[in-house]
Amino acid sequence: MSKRPLIGILYSDCAVRDNEMRIRTYVSRKYSNAVLLSGGDPILLPTPFTHEINNDEISRLSERYLSLVDGILLAGGEDIHPKFQDEDPIPALGAVNPFRDNFEIIVTKQAYTNSQKPILGVCRGIQLMTVALGGKVHQDISDIASIQHSQSSPRWASSHYIEIKPNSRLSQIADNKIIMVNSFHHQAVKTLPKNFEITAKTSDGIIEAIELKDKNRFCLGVQWHPEETFETDDFNKEIFKIFVNACK
Repeated sequence: MSKRPLIGILYSDCAVRDNEMRIRTYVSRKYSNAVLLSGGDPILLPTPFTHEINNDEISRLSERYLSLVDGILLAGGEDIHPKFQDEDPIPALGAVNPFRDNFEIIVTKQAYTNSQKPILGVCRGIQLMTVALGGKVHQDISDIASIQHSQSSPRWASSHYIEIKPNSRLSQIADNKIIMVNSFHHQAVKTLPKNFEITAKTSDGIIEAIELKDKNRFCLGVQWHPEETFETDDFNKEIFKIFVNACK
């Protein structure tokens, strides 16, 4: 039996809701289920929540994590704090978690630059990947969006259309150029990191997917939540499968 790749899922075990950060979790079992059912073994990599650990120690921890895993999955969650892209917060900014932002940015940079591990970013994950690797995100898309990006329908239901760029990784697993996905966000990619390309957009121009131009490496971010429709949607199943296969 061939060895199954070990997929590290970065997550926050709490949100910034009080000084003790005790209120709610941000990692769904649907991520780990999708990894398992796609041929990988998931392991959760927690954010260190303490001011007593500096960035040198976080870098050491990140390197240890990356030495254990074959790929990194950046899960959904809170907004990205704009200080990580040298901006002040606008009034529409939602809840942020600076501990998580800082930790995931360090891990993502190391995974991309040093270890060159495959990376899959989901919703917040595509935004975190963008900021970590030198791009920027819209703090809020209300002024530029003309369709609903935070859907009122159930999480398992598709909400709006995206158009997929030909000759992209996504185009290789999609039956059609235009497909429907679910949507739960008010931030979005604004400017790309170097060496990335846009591979899916909505009808109002919001970026829905980015990929590394170098097809010999796997680095993919999607703005929707494929883990929510994994059991019923072949396209979203394939997203996890190509990611896990890239980690082998």
